Amino acid sequence: MKKSLYRHLLLPLALLLTLFFAGTVYISEYLAEPVLWTLALTLVVILTMAILLQQLLRPLTDVLQAINDGVSAFQEDDFSLSIHKNGYREVEDIVSLYNQVAGILRAERMNIFQRELLLDTLIQSTPVAMLLTDNRQRVVYSNHAAKQLLNANKSPEGFAISQLIALLPEALQQATHSLQDGLVTYKVDDQTMVFNVNFQQFMLNGQNHSLYLYKNLSQEMGRKETELWKTVIRMISHELNNSLAPIASLTSSARRILAQPEHLHMLNDVLETIERRSQHLSAFIKQYAQFAKMPPPHKERVQLKPFFEHLKTLLSVHCELDITVEAAHFDVSQIEQVLINLVKNARESGSEEQDIGFRLTQQANKLTFLVFDRGAGLSPDELQQALLPFYTTKEQGSGIGLALCNEIVAAHGGKLRLYNREHGGLCVSFEFVFSST
Repeated sequence: MKKSLYRHLLLPLALLLTLFFAGTVYISEYLAEPVLWTLALTLVVILTMAILLQQLLRPLTDVLQAINDGVSAFQEDDFSLSIHKNGYREVEDIVSLYNQVAGILRAERMNIFQRELLLDTLIQSTPVAMLLTDNRQRVVYSNHAAKQLLNANKSPEGFAISQLIALLPEALQQATHSLQDGLVTYKVDDQTMVFNVNFQQFMLNGQNHSLYLYKNLSQEMGRKETELWKTVIRMISHELNNSLAPIASLTSSARRILAQPEHLHMLNDVLETIERRSQHLSAFIKQYAQFAKMPPPHKERVQLKPFFEHLKTLLSVHCELDITVEAAHFDVSQIEQVLINLVKNARESGSEEQDIGFRLTQQANKLTFLVFDRGAGLSPDELQQALLPFYTTKEQGSGIGLALCNEIVAAHGGKLRLYNREHGGLCVSFEFVFSST
């Protein structure tokens, strides 16, 4: 049976009060000067009661002090304190509740610690160099890859980011100073180094923090380049064989026709076939040369509404315009070429002509170009590879069109995006920040 703190207090107090009343009766009947004796007895009783209450209430004060110490420890992220039950039912519930809360917080703290340890292990083992700075631009966290990139003997923590940037190669220094996202290429002892650089800003514990990421893509790009060259060689070899083999055969046929005058009427067909194959081969080589020799964009101030009206005539599809700005700077001929290629692809997707459209929209200082259709769309694998040079899903395709479009868009500071539309079809879009001044 559980003890009662109420009973623990009541019995001694009742006994003390009984003795007090008995004493006052005895004084009033048997002692002279009862007032003084009563006053003295009262003082003794009060003093005794104070000492007794202090001792009797100690179980309660001990529990309250333990709870106070435990809550104070919570503020310092210490959840290790538990309170032992003293057996009194009046305080047992609050002691149990405290121990339950402490246990939950302790378990949660351990889970967080384990997750942080796992996350730190992953971050330290990742090949992506990572530097996290606080609102004073001092490094508060880094990983092993960052130390290797900086070629530093000491941990970067505590140093200003400006001091550490000076340890980077010049190309990475410039990209970091300008907060440039994307690929950065430079050479070290005739070896091409390629880094993907990314910068992000966010709030952490109510303060601004900046995250600097440097991913070394040199080996991966080297492998991709080798694979790309192999693909190019295979495609060129295949295309050359497809053209040169028939030309060689037709040339042999032409010699036989010349040796047999009665078959001269067939010579014209043979020569026309040779000419068609030669023209196809010439166009194929021209496409590759165009991709390799893409000039930088010649940006000029373009009035957007007349440009849109021209596109309506040029593309011959349904066109929509939603802009407020009057003009922007870009290379008209290159953007036209991109849109012509995208509409051509839409027409070859199997879409009905009336379902193909073009839309030019504006949001703040961004222009967005969209070409959409209701064709077959692309599979997830095709979407991932569609922008790779020489990748094609068409039997007679060269794999140059979308790669060339992406190259033009990238030169304007944008990126080509492809995604399947709801209810079928494909949408290809790109956007870039414009200047109207």
